[in-house]
Amino acid sequence: MTCPKCGAELEARILEEPKRRGLLTILIYIILLFIPIIGWIALFKLLAGSNKTKNQTYLFCPKCGYKKKR
Repeated sequence: MTCPKCGAELEARILEEPKRRGLLTILIYIILLFIPIIGWIALFKLLAGSNKTKNQTYLFCPKCGYKKKR
């Protein structure tokens, strides 16, 4: 496959991207913060962040830096 900007060959690379929390998950955590004991647990989970990642394949152009999701 060739780059649409410069015409060079594209290279495929696999990158790990962190998964984002959904809006519903954040709203549930905010609601749980109003319940005393469960709220503290929800707060620690919310502040700890997510360790989950997903692999995504991108096509990169080595000459111009063009990037496209595959």
